[in-house]
Amino acid sequence: MNKFIKLLLLITIFNVLSIQPALAKTVYYDTYNHWAASNIDFASNTLKVFKGYGDFTFRPENNITRAEFITILAKTAYGQKQMNEIYTSDMSYNDMSDKHWAYTFVISMYERLKSNKDYSFYDIFRGSDFYPDRPITREESTALLAVFSNDAIYDNNLNFKDVNANNKYYNEIKRLYNSGIISGYEDGTFKGSNNITRAEAAALINRVYQDIKTSDSSRYLNKIEFMPIKGEDMYSYFQTYDWSNATADDRKFIKAKDTLEFVLFGGYIFPEDAHLYDLNAVETMAALRSNGYYNIVGTNFYMITFGKYSDEEKSIFADELLANIIERDDLKDSELMQIFTVVSKYDVKEDLYMGALEKWYNLTTNINAKANILFYRYTYYIKNNNKEMLRTLVFDDLKKSNDIPSLLNIKWDLAAGSELVDFRDYSFGKYSYSLYKDTNFLRYTSGINSLNKNLRVVELVNLLMIEKAEKPPTLGLIEHEGIFSKYSLNRLYVLNFIGEFERAFVEGVNDYDIIKTFNVYRTSKSSIDDTYIGILKKVKK
Repeated sequence: MNKFIKLLLLITIFNVLSIQPALAKTVYYDTYNHWAASNIDFASNTLKVFKGYGDFTFRPENNITRAEFITILAKTAYGQKQMNEIYTSDMSYNDMSDKHWAYTFVISMYERLKSNKDYSFYDIFRGSDFYPDRPITREESTALLAVFSNDAIYDNNLNFKDVNANNKYYNEIKRLYNSGIISGYEDGTFKGSNNITRAEAAALINRVYQDIKTSDSSRYLNKIEFMPIKGEDMYSYFQTYDWSNATADDRKFIKAKDTLEFVLFGGYIFPEDAHLYDLNAVETMAALRSNGYYNIVGTNFYMITFGKYSDEEKSIFADELLANIIERDDLKDSELMQIFTVVSKYDVKEDLYMGALEKWYNLTTNINAKANILFYRYTYYIKNNNKEMLRTLVFDDLKKSNDIPSLLNIKWDLAAGSELVDFRDYSFGKYSYSLYKDTNFLRYTSGINSLNKNLRVVELVNLLMIEKAEKPPTLGLIEHEGIFSKYSLNRLYVLNFIGEFERAFVEGVNDYDIIKTFNVYRTSKSSIDDTYIGILKKVKK
């Protein structure tokens, strides 16, 4: 690196550290353009588990010691609640005592490995001495990382020339390799006795952190997601009013609605302005409803949203509101989004809910609205735990093979059990994997991986998946990538909800490959990777 670049970086560091200490970021001048620069930055500034040297260097090609590696791994595990910090232990190495700077991190790791059924801390670091300042090897670091890494999505066999099934860490190396946490060398070897550098350690920590994060199943498939509709975030009148021709009841409704909206968004009603507002707006809505005011959608929506009624009472209001939707032709997509967002929380009659959805479907020409109607139909049966109906609906949707126009051509006459549902029927659909219903196919087809080592393999309970060298085209989905992205997540949610985990995995891994071809993936790669890897881990039972 030339002197000018060094000077420029030092000036930048000085400015960051001296002018805005609260926003200070650690910068190392010797990681500029380094292959692990982003990993080093993440480990230092996001995870905050790495520190550089006093001269603003990181020294990425230096070996990392056993004590240093265990320290950064322990700090990462603490942050993800994967390990507790321990202060006393029965660990007995001649060269380790509470005087050593890394003692608490080492004994914490030692205690964590007591719960590991396959090997202990002593199995990794044999002998009467620990040698904390000895460089840690690839094999030793792999054994430690594997304690925090869960099952991988893929099940490829290992192809390292120097690692066979007799290796004491064979399963751990295979799992970490399939998870993308470790890799081999270009000559096809693993070289477990090689030391690892500080740069490599930063990359490993970043990857195991992501692996831990995506293994938290509670973060994925928790809700149905919807397409955006312009205006859905604004409170509506649910009617077109002309103030000059408004009736007395119309004026009461408008004033009450405006008051509720004004106060909700932080407005304060000064005493001298009280006459401009309705200080009993909910009561006004209730009185209008009781007196038969025609805008039932409007009065009931605001009574449900702002009124202090029981859920049973709100369910009655919601049923009345849905019945009014069926009778009307003037409601906008944005208004209907607001309505269904609210009424979906309550126990309403199926015929009214589905009737109102169908009325909306027949009125709209907006494909985002049609997609949301499909999703609200899922929502109703999920809330009511009607898994048989969900099985019928989602299987019918699966048969449309991701064709969005066909998918949005909703069948309203489907009933639970109205058709044969077999989630192991993969005869329809364009999959990026070859699917074999006998998982023993892999065992009996020796050398399948040798045909193409880049092909990914997955073994499920009843199914073997082998990646196709040539993927099906996805051009037909590009114009509908927003709807497909939401539909994919919602379909996976339903499949997981009804317990069809194997089908969810197949569809999920296929959807993931499709979405990687979309424009949205280029701008949101990290978020999408996180989501789909987490989902696939959750449903791979």
